[in-house]
Amino acid sequence: MTSQSLPRPRFGSRFAGLTLRQRFYVVAVFLLLPAVALRVFTSFYPFIQTLYLSTQRYNPAYPPQKFVGFGNFERLANDPVVQASIGFTLLFVVVSTFFQIVLGLALAHLLDAPFRLRNVARTLSLIPWAIPMVIAALGFRWMFDDQFGMIPDVLRRVLGLDTRWLIDPNNSKVAIIAVNIWKSTPFVALVLLAGLQGISRDLYEAAKVDGANWLTSLRYLTIPMLMPIIITTGMFMLVWQLAVFDLPFLMTGGGPGFSTTVMAQKIYLESNSLNYGYAASMGVVMVVIVALVGAAGLFLFRRYDVSE
Repeated sequence: MTSQSLPRPRFGSRFAGLTLRQRFYVVAVFLLLPAVALRVFTSFYPFIQTLYLSTQRYNPAYPPQKFVGFGNFERLANDPVVQASIGFTLLFVVVSTFFQIVLGLALAHLLDAPFRLRNVARTLSLIPWAIPMVIAALGFRWMFDDQFGMIPDVLRRVLGLDTRWLIDPNNSKVAIIAVNIWKSTPFVALVLLAGLQGISRDLYEAAKVDGANWLTSLRYLTIPMLMPIIITTGMFMLVWQLAVFDLPFLMTGGGPGFSTTVMAQKIYLESNSLNYGYAASMGVVMVVIVALVGAAGLFLFRRYDVSE
């Protein structure tokens, strides 16, 4: 048999018997496999490891490692510091997100109005969001200082209020939430401004012809049209702020007492104490909270979706 009579190997001969659709799926699997492997290594494995550690009493300083089942979660339910941190975290996230949406919508309306230097105003409005959180937290820590702070001094001179902000537990919560609202509202306003610019002006003109004022247009036109964006942005801010750590830690250190301790800081403290099993159980609780928030946001998004 000569060399010319031998069958020549063809590229992809292994898949010669596959249909075009089957070949497409094979290629898609090979292309997606590296990304899936990376995601499994960076997300799925740490999550499984966290679940495993949450069932262990594991502290390298006090061996041996011991299986305790749901013992860590029972300890969480009876830990007053964890209960306080969960309560303040939820309060911080819910109140902050509510005012960020409301004030962000108001700011977006102002920035959407036609006036001179509108582009300059839009740029300046982003300054609080552009400031690093560490700088903002340290700056407001000095501004809320009882002896040298600008904010207590102004309130004392103008309103006659002698308030100790970062020493009183309730006032410290108000101060931290207020700073967080000031910091993140410009970002929410920017997202809502993009949504406002996507609403046709003809709809407002038609509503005006029908006798609708600005409040009626806001209630029956603007908010329904922006509802998918509002829900998406609100869900993003809720999930993002559940993991907040730097602002409360730098402003109050979690105090006075544990009144402004958030879940992320409590996990940090337990990890620093090498209580990895207990810290992992708190991480699992946070994952459950994030999953519930995400499910609620997805349900609301599908319910209030605006079809074009």
